[in-house]
Amino acid sequence: MSHLVRRFPALRSLVLLGSLTGCAGTHVSGETMELPPRAMPPPRSIAIVVSDGSPVPRRAGRIARHLRDVRLAAGLLRQELERQLAAHGLAIASPQRPAELELRCRITEVRSGSEAARLLIGYGAGKAVLRVSAALEVPGRTDRPLLSFSTAGTTGAMPGAGLGAASAAGAAGTALHMVGPALGAVGTLRQGLPLEVQEAVRRTDQELARYFAARGWPYPPPRSPS
Repeated sequence: MSHLVRRFPALRSLVLLGSLTGCAGTHVSGETMELPPRAMPPPRSIAIVVSDGSPVPRRAGRIARHLRDVRLAAGLLRQELERQLAAHGLAIASPQRPAELELRCRITEVRSGSEAARLLIGYGAGKAVLRVSAALEVPGRTDRPLLSFSTAGTTGAMPGAGLGAASAAGAAGTALHMVGPALGAVGTLRQGLPLEVQEAVRRTDQELARYFAARGWPYPPPRSPS
């Protein structure tokens, strides 16, 4: 990519705009906190349960894609949460095995959107959507979660790369034609649902860190790779 940018200066603005596409951010809302049961020691293990509560599209032609989006988001969310919490020193338990805490994440809305539209148009076109309702619970005490909140994020709110190409006329148009396949490759810029999951995990990690700190429980920062 760097040698293409040197040969075609118009690519510089195109790549910059492309890198900004999808940075709309993930927001947290509806946070509530409860005190843990009296004399509860600092937890050492946690179970992660991811479920789907998103509405199924009314149009039959969209159902298959919706189910793929649910599988992708749920799988990535569980995988990334397990990795992140294990890095904080918590042992990851399965739902079938006892754990001192449970983190329940329910997907309430999911849509992968269109990567091509996000890159070329932006401003909401082709945006990906992921909304998750999270609750930190003591097993067997689900009526009053220790911590609950929701995350909501949408990519594609920034200008797409295509706007930069339009303003640069013919030269940028040629550049877009050359790098289109590279930028359009799925996952190349970590956009869409993978980015939304990454942001949801980041905000969830921040909420858990705040709760653990308020309770005086250890939540050590992840170790740097050796």
